[in-house]
Amino acid sequence: MSTPLHIIVDHREPPEIKKRLKKLGMEIKEEQLDIADYVLSETVACERKTGVDLISSIMDNRLFEQIDRLIDTYEQPVLILENLELAFERTEWKKRKKHVFGALTYIFLRRQVPVVPTTRKSETAILLNRIASWTQEEKTDPLIARKSPKKRTLRDDQLFFLQGLYNTGQKKGEILLDSFGNSPEEVLNSILTTDVLYTKTGNPKGLEGPMKGIEGFGPKYVLSNQRLLRTSNNEKSD
Repeated sequence: MSTPLHIIVDHREPPEIKKRLKKLGMEIKEEQLDIADYVLSETVACERKTGVDLISSIMDNRLFEQIDRLIDTYEQPVLILENLELAFERTEWKKRKKHVFGALTYIFLRRQVPVVPTTRKSETAILLNRIASWTQEEKTDPLIARKSPKKRTLRDDQLFFLQGLYNTGQKKGEILLDSFGNSPEEVLNSILTTDVLYTKTGNPKGLEGPMKGIEGFGPKYVLSNQRLLRTSNNEKSD
């Protein structure tokens, strides 16, 4: 008998979604979540916004704070956008579509958080079920090697080296080099000497040290790479 898929759901989420998840055979644990609305694994969590929620969270500046906390806590955050059309039912927002799509563009392009649309709660439940399946069941994804430039400068080599860190692409590598004197050694030292601050409930909430204040680099990034750099690996290849 196969193991059922599990999901942690914020207790304030709609009963219709919870009911549908149970019909899909999932085991639900309800909690009051500080971050995210649905937790699928140690690394994957989803924030759900309806069109109306999206507008109100843009107006009171909650949206980007919620996204930043999601990014800092989970390696693979997802924003589920349910029934976006409702965002434009009010006349004043029909004229402000540029602001709405600008906010969404910032989230998926600059903050690199996938924005997945659904039209109704039943579709949201199906999407959560599929995310849980890919997260919790054994799946085989293709390995994609990092590519080194053919004509390399010293900076190209430095960027290539830094991309070996967790969650570090070309752009983040450039930010790190620019922030720490174009020296990979200084980058590594800065990561290792940065302290992670925690809330009273034990959740990471910020940084203290060289990495503090650098946009796009939060507690999750620092903790993952400190583990990478400090942990001894005694495994041997055959």
